[in-house]
Amino acid sequence: MTTFYNISSVHPWNDTRFYHRQAHSILNREINVVHIGVENDKLAVSDQANLEIRLLSNHKKQWRWKNTYQLLRMINKERPASIMFHDPELLILCWWLKKVHNNYHPIMIYDMHENVPKVVSKKRLPTIMKKGYAALERHLIKSCDGVIFAEETYKEDYTFLQVPTVDVYNFPKIDISNRVRKQNDVFTMVYIGSISHVRGSMTMLQLAKDLRDAGQAFQLTIMGTGQAKFVQEMTDFVEQENLQSSVTLEGSVDFKEAFPMIQNADLGLSFLAPIPNFIGGKTTKCFEYMAAGIPFITSDFLISDIIKEEQCGYQVNVEDRLAVLNQVLYVMDNLSEARQKGENGQRAFQNKYNWEHEENKLYQLLDGIEGMEE
Repeated sequence: MTTFYNISSVHPWNDTRFYHRQAHSILNREINVVHIGVENDKLAVSDQANLEIRLLSNHKKQWRWKNTYQLLRMINKERPASIMFHDPELLILCWWLKKVHNNYHPIMIYDMHENVPKVVSKKRLPTIMKKGYAALERHLIKSCDGVIFAEETYKEDYTFLQVPTVDVYNFPKIDISNRVRKQNDVFTMVYIGSISHVRGSMTMLQLAKDLRDAGQAFQLTIMGTGQAKFVQEMTDFVEQENLQSSVTLEGSVDFKEAFPMIQNADLGLSFLAPIPNFIGGKTTKCFEYMAAGIPFITSDFLISDIIKEEQCGYQVNVEDRLAVLNQVLYVMDNLSEARQKGENGQRAFQNKYNWEHEENKLYQLLDGIEGMEE
């Protein structure tokens, strides 16, 4: 049976897109999948006969090259027929196997989670370093047999590619058949995702303070992890502003446990900052809110077309603190309208915005590449 490597030197082994979606979709093709990711505090156990999970050390950034070297050793030893990789750091490995290695040339597919050159362009680095990175990536990525874009906007910067490409959005893979909605005592908001400034974490806490100061009763639950220093900053803010009774920082929560909490909320939040890598993006959490059947508020540069077409949420300028407060107050005063938007979103999720739909695009890409290799 053919062996397929699904690898990352950076992502935790149970990352949602990397493991729960991509690895299991590949497994459905009746091949052996070796899934290799970074260790964390979760026990890595597979209940699938043809899915093997291997762990890499959780190194600090300057030592991640050790994981790349370890991956290369495993690949050289076992020689899988196909490899899907999920980190820009592994482009050098792809180039080595395709252009330098003499006796072994596997199918190499890059699943691009972020438009890294755009991220780098906004960092405080010398211009020559930014241009150097972009040029190096442009050279290395040409070694790939196929490229998957997690966002539609990414491909605008990769029109030079002459290999098969496809947009595979990070839509949820969720069983929504068992929903029992509970009646909340107070208006309840929820967030799930990474914790950082650019993902709006402090915007949510400022919103909580403003709601409290406006005399509103509410509950805000924030689920996710981030850098320890920033999480501590959030914890300190909650304590300093005496928000402990209204704001809960849950930390890491397994999605199976988190989803019922989302289902029972009145409103989902997604306050991404307007940075180049986010503009025009399709942030996953909004589709998770849709799957849960709740309305959401998101930044005014995200999924505008879907919100307009499906009437499933609200948008706001996240840099305007008063506008954020007023939008939430509007939802609190118009709960019937908000609940209808939640129902609209869930219907749209069932019909279009789900992983099963995206999985078919992934299969078409793989079939096309494999056909070219025969």
